[in-house]
Amino acid sequence: MLVGRLCRAVLLRPAPHAAAQAHAHRAKVGGQGRVRGSEGREKAGRAESSRAAGRQDAPVAALHGANQEADGCTAHRAAAVMEVEVKLRLANAAAHGKLAAALAADAVGGCKAVHQQENYFFDGSGQELSSKRVVLRVRFYNTDAKALITVKGKQVLQDGIGRAPEEEEATDPAAARAFLSEPCKLLNLGTPLLEGLKRSTGVEELVCLGGFNNTRQEYEWGGHLLELDETKFEWGTVYELECESTEPERLRRELEAYLTKLGVDYKYSTTTKFANFRNRTLE
Repeated sequence: MLVGRLCRAVLLRPAPHAAAQAHAHRAKVGGQGRVRGSEGREKAGRAESSRAAGRQDAPVAALHGANQEADGCTAHRAAAVMEVEVKLRLANAAAHGKLAAALAADAVGGCKAVHQQENYFFDGSGQELSSKRVVLRVRFYNTDAKALITVKGKQVLQDGIGRAPEEEEATDPAAARAFLSEPCKLLNLGTPLLEGLKRSTGVEELVCLGGFNNTRQEYEWGGHLLELDETKFEWGTVYELECESTEPERLRRELEAYLTKLGVDYKYSTTTKFANFRNRTLE
């Protein structure tokens, strides 16, 4: 699957878009695509600040491995952050529905946004990325409202808290669609992120591995931006609650107390969405 000619793609397109559920407005978004409505902007700003604070500067060497070149990488290095987030796996659809209903009542302004996300992943034809525990993803929001290219390093997921170095940049959604059938266009995009990736991994050819769909609901709760996910793979669905924070242990305790009070079944996440995708699991 990972060996092919130049620009060859192995496509496992996610299921059709649930466009009717997509959030109506197309406001400018940043980071992971969080959208802020007109109501409660001041409070929402605090939640967004809390989320942004959960991203810490991270050395790019931790993202791509030790083989970083010293020259020509300034812009690439400056973008690196360490993403720290609480990740709680919900037991089933009933638990997801119960939590969504509770947050609609308890969160500031109810549900802030709904994002229909398509996630596609790429590797080198010689596994140059996966062999270094590097993940290259292109994510589309609400069909083609927005597209982000993300490079993640090895994630450490322990006791429901995930930490991973991450870099990302926005790209034109229409142009990004071509990456799926012609991955060479992604590799040769010429941006600091992709040029840095090529230098650090030695990748010369990309293949598309396929992907999955995710429906993300956002809520402002306790000064944090909670993300409630329903992730659909070809072999099943998983449900998860995520939130970035600079104090993940404290936030985890608060969320656990809230879920326990609601009677929502959960456990600490032990596997990333990408790992479930690659291993065809629902762990």
